[in-house]
Amino acid sequence: MLRRALPGVYEGWIVVGSAAFVVLMIGASFFYGFGTIFNEVIDEFGWSVAATSLAFSLRSEVGGIAAPFIGVLIDRLGAQRVALGGVIISAVGVLLMSEIQAIWHFYAVMMVIAIGSSAAGGSVGLVAIASWFEARRAFAMSIMTLGGGVGGLLVVAIAALVEEFGWRGALRALAVIMLTVGIAFAVNIRTRPEDHPQPMDGVRASPDGKTLAPAVRWGMTLRQVMRSRAFIFMSLGLILMNFSTTAVVIHQIPYLEREMHVSKAVAGSSVAFFTMFSIVGRLGAGYLADRFSKRLIMVASCLFVLVGLPILAFADSYMVATAGILIIAPGFGGTIPVRPAMLADYFGTKFFGTINGVVALVTTTGGALGPWLVGWLVDTTGHYQAGWLLSAAVAAAAIPFFLLASSPSIEDRRGAGREDGPGDARPIVDTH
Repeated sequence: MLRRALPGVYEGWIVVGSAAFVVLMIGASFFYGFGTIFNEVIDEFGWSVAATSLAFSLRSEVGGIAAPFIGVLIDRLGAQRVALGGVIISAVGVLLMSEIQAIWHFYAVMMVIAIGSSAAGGSVGLVAIASWFEARRAFAMSIMTLGGGVGGLLVVAIAALVEEFGWRGALRALAVIMLTVGIAFAVNIRTRPEDHPQPMDGVRASPDGKTLAPAVRWGMTLRQVMRSRAFIFMSLGLILMNFSTTAVVIHQIPYLEREMHVSKAVAGSSVAFFTMFSIVGRLGAGYLADRFSKRLIMVASCLFVLVGLPILAFADSYMVATAGILIIAPGFGGTIPVRPAMLADYFGTKFFGTINGVVALVTTTGGALGPWLVGWLVDTTGHYQAGWLLSAAVAAAAIPFFLLASSPSIEDRRGAGREDGPGDARPIVDTH
């Protein structure tokens, strides 16, 4: 394990790096990479855009349904075991995907992949990281989510594999890579032990030289969380944002190929640019979220998506479409580290795995509906314009819900073991 090879490094950062590599595998193979086989599958089997998109919607919904159960497993068994199991299931699912012969095979295997990627992907890393960081939590989570962004950069390589070996051969290669590399990093992802000798955040003293008090692990129960106004409004905002951003991620390559008439390689390079700009959003939002209101960071992310989608809708050239994609990207990336950081700040880390899983279940409704409905509109109208405009309207509707998602009352937080006030958690160490 890396913690033995790097004894002088705060173990929390080892967890962050290892989780980032696992998320890289998930992002490259399942989230961004499947767009490269979208049109190939349609061409081979003759399925409609809506029917093919439904598989990706099933992936989102089944992953969301599995998330609360996976969260409970993380809280009970620890992050490491769940991450290892998720990697193995994911790799097996990708291998099975290379052998499908009917649409029900496509749907069934996508559900297997959904369960595996839900276990191996962001949730397990976020739960582990939440236990290792407090003052630098949002930034640490943003570093982990960079794995997903870098995974998007690999879409160009995956597209090349598809063109060279066909979509089935490319999936077989991805399964082998997932199994070998994924396991090597998953073993390093673990929840912080209560008696761990290293101080929280890896910081031993404040700038004035005083020793920091040990962080208290606190948390509201799931029942308390689900009754709170913060949970309701956050969930509604996330459902709507997931609708819009997931539709863009899934349909980006098919849209560019179909309406901008570019090759798969060129479309794949646009995804690479999208993920590069999403990385900027992840890092920027993670840095700012440790210093300013996380609600406002979420609103700013919505605005990027809201501005970019109409550009896609009315684009008359590849360059204009790319401009819209690059505006959307930071907004998509910005929500990724801020959402779990908000959950940990608002509701604590004691039951974070379970709470994060329930939020994933609720909010993936949008991620499931968005790609399918946009695909249906393409089948109905023959173009993506209506789908992009609908997605823009949905992103706009998310903004008031994030503004209303203030943190739980001071009484609720004190009842859960937290003694500070109801605002966003303040840094333990001033890092301005």
